[in-house]
Formats: sequence, C-alpha cells, structure tokens
Amino acid sequence: MNQENMFMAHNGIEVLVDNLDYSETKVNIDTKSLNMYKYAHGGLYFSLADCAAGIAARSNGISYVTLNANINYMSAVKSGYLVAKATVISRTHKITVINVDIFDDKDKCVNKGTFTMYAVNQ
Repeated sequence: MNQENMFMAHNGIEVLVDNLDYSETKVNIDTKSLNMYKYAHGGLYFSLADCAAGIAARSNGISYVTLNANINYMSAVKSGYLVAKATVISRTHKITVINVDIFDDKDKCVNKGTFTMYAVNQ
C-alpha cells in the first residue's frame, strides 16, 4: 500500500514495514536533522511518527489525514537513526487511532505518540 511520498523522500524517511494495522519507518540522523543544540530536531521525530501513523492507518486501503496528534519527547538523540513503530489501536468508519513509539539505534524508546487519523475517501 506504500505510495510515493515526496515529503518522506525529501526528509530521508523510509518505510521498513507496511502491514495491516502496523508500520515501521526509519530516518538516519545527519547534520541537516539537528537543532541548534546538536540533537535531532523535534520536527524530525514528529514527521517520522506522523508518516508511520499514516501508513498504518491507510493499510486498510482508505486514505487518511492527520486529525490530531499528541507526542512526548522523552530522550534526545544526537546521531545514528530513529525507527518509528506504529500500531492501530482503534478503527471506526471515519476515525483511526494509532500509537507510535520511536526507538533509537540502541533500541531505546525515546518518544511516544498517539495520532488520530480521519478517513477522507469514504
């Protein structure tokens, strides 16, 4: 179900897993990914999580957009890579809720989020 996504390509976000109600995305951290304190920018975490959530949501063949998102930045990362793991926890006719956990390259959970997606082509 993976479709070309220019935003993901521009930001170096790749799809690792695209299964029904579950997805994983990955991004390598480089100098362009860092904030002024030399840590991965919060927007990178958010974008990675949002992309994973969107892929998990649309795994049922329906198009979705983000309706709401809540994200908790728990640990800063300076280098390596990040992997977002998204799991659908609720699905109705129009609304899908996804939990997303982000892990660093040492498999430490550094970020948690909940994304609510709205079905747009029903």
